[in-house]
This record gives sequence, C-alpha cells and structure tokens, in this order.
Amino acid sequence: MSAIILLGADRPFGAELATRLAHEGELATELPPTGAIEALVINVPVVREGTRFGEITDAQLQEALEAMVFDVVAAVQLALPRLTPGARIVAVAARGHLGAWGGAHLMAANAALAGFIRSIALELGERGIRANLLAPDFAGERWDTPKTRAEVAEAAAFLAAPGMALMNGQTLLLDGMRSMRLSESRRPQG
Repeated sequence: MSAIILLGADRPFGAELATRLAHEGELATELPPTGAIEALVINVPVVREGTRFGEITDAQLQEALEAMVFDVVAAVQLALPRLTPGARIVAVAARGHLGAWGGAHLMAANAALAGFIRSIALELGERGIRANLLAPDFAGERWDTPKTRAEVAEAAAFLAAPGMALMNGQTLLLDGMRSMRLSESRRPQG
C-alpha cells in the first residue's frame, strides 16, 4: 500500500478527502516522523470573508500567508527528504488565484500558493515528483454541496495517484465555470 499523507483533514473538504484517499492506500492525517511518502495532499481551502480591500489588516494578510503559503512550504520542506521518486504533491485550495470580491488578502495568498506549486513542480520534476494545485470554488458558499465536495475529493485522488506523469505544475480549476461568468467583477448581493 502506498503512504499517503493528508494535511488539513480538519478543514472544509477534509472529511471527503480522507474518505476518498483512504481507498488509494495507507492514509495518515499528519506527517509521521519516519517512512516513505508517495503522495502529500495539503488541504487549504478558501472561505471568502467579504472583507473590502481597505479594511484588510496586516494581521489578516499575515494569517492568510501563514495558512496558504508558509505552512504549505514548511510541510513540503519537511516531507521532501522522504518523498519517493515519482511522488505526488497536491495542494487543495481554491480558485482565488483568479481574483474575487471580498478578501484580496486571501486571493493574494492563493495566488502565491499557485506560484509555489508551479515552481516546485519545475524543481522537483527531475526527481519525477509531480506537484499540482486543485482549485475548487470557495468553501462555505451555495455551491459547496456534498456532491461538489465528493467531486473535489475524486479530483484530488486522481492527482495523488501514480501515473499521469505529463500533468505537473498545473492548476486544475473545478468551479463549475463560475469564474467564466465574469461575475467576480461585480460585488456579490447578500
């Protein structure tokens, strides 16, 4: 059985990810001190706050960067010596890298995560390690249903599975085309 590590199981999408990934191999929800790692899945979903740009505090920006960038970088650095050749890194975040109303600090952190994933895909590719970002819609909104959560978990399992060596450094957008409707340029009602 393959060693799959899921970090962020206590966050939105976490239960569904844990259930689905457990079918793929031996699953742990924290980084064990020893052992080979074949897949590292880091769940850092975005819940929009509706905070206007002018109201964002330095503390809010720091918190977003900690959760979506610094903590992810630290987890990858810790796991790196134990990632097997051909290992997979999957970050599950949101489509915030495209920009959205309410929470520019969250969207900026999400964009930094997208850049980080693409960069480590380039660097670690020579070891056969793939890194991809799964970008579902924002957690906690009306389209966040059991069905869509199951689809996110299925996509994460796909990216965490062996094979698909040609898919590396990519952001897989799973938002039901909501980002294509140009509605992000308008303030949400309600």
